Order: sequence, then C-alpha cells, then structure tokens
Amino acid sequence: MTLTAADFFAGAGGSSSGIVKVPGVALRLCVNHWDLAVQTHEAHFPNAEHRLTDLSQADFRQFPSVHLLWSSPECTNHSIAQGRKQAQEDRVPDAEGSTLPIEAGARSRATMWDVPRYLEAMILRGRPVLGGVTENVVDVCRWVLFPAWRKALDALGYDVIPVFMNSAHAHARRALWSPQSRDRVYFAYVHRSLGRKIDLEKWTRPWATCSEHGIVRGRQFFKKKGEPWGRYKAQYYFLCTVSGCALVVEPIALPAAEAVDWTNPGQRIGDRKKPLAEKTMARIEDGLKRYARPMMIPTEGREGKLAKPLDEPGRTQTTRRESAVLFTPAFVAELRGGNSKHRSLTDPLATVTAGGFHHALVVPYYGAGRARPVDRPIGTLSTIDRYALLEQQARVEDCTLRMLQVPEISRAMSFDPDHQVLGTKREATRLLGNAVTPPASEVLMSAVVEAVTGEDLEPAPCP
Repeated sequence: MTLTAADFFAGAGGSSSGIVKVPGVALRLCVNHWDLAVQTHEAHFPNAEHRLTDLSQADFRQFPSVHLLWSSPECTNHSIAQGRKQAQEDRVPDAEGSTLPIEAGARSRATMWDVPRYLEAMILRGRPVLGGVTENVVDVCRWVLFPAWRKALDALGYDVIPVFMNSAHAHARRALWSPQSRDRVYFAYVHRSLGRKIDLEKWTRPWATCSEHGIVRGRQFFKKKGEPWGRYKAQYYFLCTVSGCALVVEPIALPAAEAVDWTNPGQRIGDRKKPLAEKTMARIEDGLKRYARPMMIPTEGREGKLAKPLDEPGRTQTTRRESAVLFTPAFVAELRGGNSKHRSLTDPLATVTAGGFHHALVVPYYGAGRARPVDRPIGTLSTIDRYALLEQQARVEDCTLRMLQVPEISRAMSFDPDHQVLGTKREATRLLGNAVTPPASEVLMSAVVEAVTGEDLEPAPCP
C-alpha cells in the first residue's frame, strides 16, 4: 500500500525531498503562499498537486485527504529574534540590488493553528490523517499558546511526541547528511486508533564516537530534569549506549567543508576596494587566534555570533546570505634542492624538473587531506613521511574571503546536487534558509510510517 502525503512546506521544499526517500510514500498535495516557492517545488515534484494559497485563509474542506501530513509553520513569532525588522530588511536592496517581495516573508507559511484545522477537517470527512510531523524552532515550546496547541491535537486523537534534533545528527539512509548545525523541534504524532507507538529511539539515536567503545549509538541526555527542551550542547548532549558506560559521546557529523567549493578561494582581504566592517574583521581576528584554519565567518546578524572552522558542522543557515568563507594563506614548499625553501602562490613556481614531486602545496585545509591543529590527534601514521609542523601565523590581510554561493548553501542544507532553486541569489537564499533539511524529514517520517504501517524500516547503517 502506498501512503499519500501532504506537505505544507517551507522554502525550497527540503521536507518533501526527505519524505519521498521513505519507502512506500508518495507526495499528493503541496501548499505554499509564495509563487516562487511553489514553482521551485513543482519543478522537482511534478506528480504532486500544488496549491498557491495562504493557508490561514484556506477552507480545508476543499482539500484532498492524505495518510500523512508534514507541516512547517511560520516560526518568526516564536524565534529569539522574532523577526521585528525582517519586513523592512527584505525591502532594502542587497549588494546586487535585489529585494524580496512581501510574500517571501513569514506569511509564506502556515501557522501552528493551521495544523489542527486541517486534521479536524479530515476527521469530519471520515478520513483522518494517520500520522505526521510538525517542525518549528525550539522556542515554540515557550509560546504562550503552545499548551493549548498540544491539547488540540490530543483532543483530535493524536499522541504527540516532541523531538529535539540537530540537523547534523539526522543520520538518514538515503538523503545526504547535513554539514550544518541546525537545532529544531519536531512534533511527531500518530492517531490513537492505530494502537501503535512511534519508536523514536530507533531513528533519533545518532551514530557517535565513544573514547572507550568506538562507534556507538548516542543516547540523548537533557541537563535539566522535567520536560525535555533545548539545543544541542546548551541543554542536552549524548551518552554512550553501551551497558555500564556513561561517557559523553560526540555524534558523527559532516564538517562545513563538505559544502564549500574549494576551487573558488575568493578575494584577498588586503586587496578589497571596500574594507570589511569592523565587526567582521574582529571576528576574523578572533577566529585566526583560535583556529588558524579555514572558517565560516558571520558577516551580519545578532551579537555573539562567532566564526567556526570548516572542519566542524556549519552555522545554521538563515534566510539571508550572512555567511562568508575565509581561506587562510597557502604556499609552496620546495622539498628538494634549489636555493629557496618555500614561496608564495603569488610568485612563479620554481623549476619543475623531470624527476618531479619537488613541490608541495601547504594549506591548513584542502581536499581530502586535512591539516590538524596540534591539540588534536594526528592521523594514521604510514610508512611514508606525511606530516610537517606548520608554524605560520596567518595575517588577516593575506586571507581570502567570499560569501557562500547558492550551490554551497544548497549543499549545506543537504539538498541533492541536481536540486535547482529559482529566483535571484537573495530569493534562492530565502527559499533555502526557510527549508527543512531533507535528512531530518526522512528520518522522522520513517519513524511515523513505521508506526502507521506496523512494518519495520531500516535506519542508516554504521558509517
């Protein structure tokens, strides 16, 4: 039996990209308020019915029924920033002269109350939704009407379980893993008439590294007792699941470098016609002191945002292009002979002889071979000399910097390489930043489908 699904989607449709990877599920209905979002989505899911409408004004009695529902309600009023200036900022031209239309804002998405409205409409028609997932920012749980929202779903016959998940830890079987740290809460639910529960632990325990037992499953542990709530590391972490072991483990995650196009190093900071903002320079200085390796730099946004190295999961992708890639200097080391030891990449290369292999490109991070700071374990030692100690202190002026491009943002959001997003760079960034990462929707919808059908599905194997 094929289960049909509706997606009250946000942005470029990452939730749908994950849902269609769940065996036995087919998209039937997809809804959004922004025409560009619908056009982008329809290009990738042509077999689903697409509706361009403001869901808060929709008459759900006229909507088709489905077995499963994914919803990503607007989160602006529930987030820390609360989007007070977003509408004004959207109308300010960016560096390329682009602005965003009004429909690109928060009202391009359903509200939290549209979820029980649709569920109730289907129940009144005698065709209840069997299960689903609602996604939002973790602060929605602090919303004054959140208890009433939970009670509404309960009154409709649904058992609701909150899941606090970081996208970097959503270990999907088919969707590309996310090289981005993105904390969200997901409310998974199934109708009580099914008589089955969702086995979330099977799907939400990420593969992790334990210093004592190697690769294990990580068990989520909240620091405060009571109702679970929060973000990774701030309010919870993971423990080893081996019996008798209580060590904190680190989930396996992809670094931000996975999303970066390393063939585009950007422009040398010292050569820029327009100097960088003082705050941006300060962030770079701080980052170099701490990491001295390629980093992702926040160029705008709230106070307190810090640079992060590219060998860690990336910063949360927002709806704006506010992240830049900083490359630290590279140089050529001459391994044999000659009257010099090394030279800048801006200089001509030393003579290449017939013997070859006399030139080594020295960079803090490049391709599959990664430099490591001295406070981290060294890589596997082979029978060939592979390691050298680099004692160069990078200057800000010698680093290169550029903004992340749309394909890189798309990869950071875990979209497939062939997923095209319509619109200008600014519009595409909004669509991508609003989206759900596909691994999260694949993992959570797999858990719901398993409960709905009573048939086992296979989670991701050990990497």
